[in-house]
Amino acid sequence: MGRKKGYDREVLVEKAMELFRDHGFAGTSTQMLVEELGVNRFSLYAEFGNKQDLFDAALERYDKQVVERNFGPLEVPGAGIAEIRSLLNFFGKAGQGPASGRGCLLCNTAVEFGPEDPSGAAFVQRYFARLSRAFRAALESAHSRGELDPSVIPREEAHFFTASVLGLFVMLRAKASPAVVRSAVRVALEHLDSLRA
Repeated sequence: MGRKKGYDREVLVEKAMELFRDHGFAGTSTQMLVEELGVNRFSLYAEFGNKQDLFDAALERYDKQVVERNFGPLEVPGAGIAEIRSLLNFFGKAGQGPASGRGCLLCNTAVEFGPEDPSGAAFVQRYFARLSRAFRAALESAHSRGELDPSVIPREEAHFFTASVLGLFVMLRAKASPAVVRSAVRVALEHLDSLRA
């Protein structure tokens, strides 16, 4: 009969996700994981295989939990300008919230690894594509309802808003002044308003 685990895998992944978000992959040592997760090295390796596999599990969880919470509303059929505005306003307030100094785990990973993806799972590329699709879907929905100027090209504007929020995440990670973050969001909102019919 196998020995019962003294830990919950999901709790370990959640804690690891927060550690990686704060310190990055390279900045999170195995010793830090052992101490913060409250398990020994044997249990850690037995459960996840290696640090990369644990990191991959953390990225997957972040996508399903945080990215879904933030960008899911844009993916709902019928989403449009109001949902984009709400999202940008949310990020505009983040400079004074818990995301300050932390940013976004997937965006941080893109900055840390660049074009390299040790996992082979293309987490960052999938993330960028998801954000762009979400913005595009909302813009196309607004376009089909006649809410946007006919000259607006939703695909191109989706790239702009994707780049804008990724830039905001980098600013949040670097603890940019809340006033600077709010100013950047204000300009993005003005651009959104300029697309209206």
